[in-house]
Amino acid sequence: MTMSDLLLLLANFMQPVTKENVMYDLNGDGFISTTDLILLLSQLI
Repeated sequence: MTMSDLLLLLANFMQPVTKENVMYDLNGDGFISTTDLILLLSQLI
């Protein structure tokens, strides 16, 4: 994951999952939320 992935996740933050943004639903719950953000941030460190 890169900084551009973070920006794209934030652009889809608090949105339901679609075909276009499914890669940012990192925990697979069907919604791009804080948990996905935390998972992405942990991969950047």
